[in-house]
Amino acid sequence: MVISEFYMGSQRFILLSNDDLIQNIMKPVIDGSFHNRISDDHEGFKDAGLLNNGLAFNNNYNEWQYYRKFFTKVMMSSSFIKQSVIVVQNSFLEMEKYWEKLGEDTVLEFNHWSKRYFFDTIFVTTTNKPAYALANYYNKITPNEKSSLPESILKESDMFVESIDALTHSIGYFFFVPRIIRNFPGINRYTQYFKDRNNWLENNVCNIIKSKREEIDKTPIDQKLKSDMLTMYLTVNIERDVTKRIADDLHDKPMSDKSIAANFREALAGGIDTSSNTMCFLINLLENNPKVKQRMIEEIERVLGKDPNSLFTSEDLSKLEYVEAIIKEVSRVNSLIPINIKKNTEPEVIGGYRWSKGTIFILDIDRIQNHESYWKDPEIFNPDRFMDKNNPDSKNQIYMFGGGLRKCPGRNLAMVEIKATLAMLYRKYDIQLMGPLKESIQTIRKCDELKVKLKKRKNL
Repeated sequence: MVISEFYMGSQRFILLSNDDLIQNIMKPVIDGSFHNRISDDHEGFKDAGLLNNGLAFNNNYNEWQYYRKFFTKVMMSSSFIKQSVIVVQNSFLEMEKYWEKLGEDTVLEFNHWSKRYFFDTIFVTTTNKPAYALANYYNKITPNEKSSLPESILKESDMFVESIDALTHSIGYFFFVPRIIRNFPGINRYTQYFKDRNNWLENNVCNIIKSKREEIDKTPIDQKLKSDMLTMYLTVNIERDVTKRIADDLHDKPMSDKSIAANFREALAGGIDTSSNTMCFLINLLENNPKVKQRMIEEIERVLGKDPNSLFTSEDLSKLEYVEAIIKEVSRVNSLIPINIKKNTEPEVIGGYRWSKGTIFILDIDRIQNHESYWKDPEIFNPDRFMDKNNPDSKNQIYMFGGGLRKCPGRNLAMVEIKATLAMLYRKYDIQLMGPLKESIQTIRKCDELKVKLKKRKNL
């Protein structure tokens, strides 16, 4: 079935499993009727405190457009990308230091390392402050040999990572599960867990905002403030505005702490989940496709050089075309976001049927990206489908970062970070899988376990 209907409680959903059916829905049309994802009165999101905050589930178009400017100005800028490449390389060097202490015979739970590595990276790039998530994780798994840590703006980084994870998974839970089921004995403990984690996260994000504001207040007026994302949020429309007047006629006041917290929280969640899970799926597929892996290593050495410790720039990474093709193919095979949700604000005709205003559509991205109608031999892992511009497959849509006006504003950053990490990992290490990758699908496709051993490559 390319169009089907199902209910969760009294809520009706229309499932679209054909790429032709979703093309108009995913077009970046400013005045289109598919901008929103949820209803203005969505009970579950109201209960979770997720409705009309930040970007992802904000139905107020003017507010959404305003907040989007911050993400675009920061995360899409060339200067930010260049600085992020430096941050990624520094974080990887730190992670390597802990791996060397553990030794080559240690089985690494790569999914845990990956989450903390990308958390450290996104935290520095958005706040100009270290999170020390990698260091805290190393101390957790080596209680007899702790690494000393300086004072940090962030407390309890492990709980922070866990709470970001809970926030992501709570989205699907509060969207699909009706209240009567959420409050059912036995199930209500999951409801309370998600609420507790989200409240903990909100309180700690507010503490970070408070600390950053105090830092800004203590900075001499003649000293230039750094233009990180959090500073931009805190200074917009005040005397020390570092946004270069990103505000408009509708937004001439400072941003509220509630709005800052929601947007900052989304930036952190997006910076961790996409990159960390994609890295795990990349490693798993590369280790099961040695010819693809070898060709990738050859490109990395040709572009970046054979010195595994040499530094590189964002311009260097842009030349890794086969690496990018691999990332696209992994995102096709393992759709990180298996479904996309859209709601029409005007009546629409889709698939020959007229749909009334307020219909909720579930776009089956997972099926579309793995269907033989759109892809030749979709079950085969083949990055070459994205290397040849004349290949019909290369023209097909990859929804790794969503689509339409709500396409992920951090997509350039994520691609650069994943490319850089893949290059640093494979130009220095041979990787041995210590068991099958374990995954689960909730709001996103998540790597629950990937155990590996790393050994320095013999030819180095």
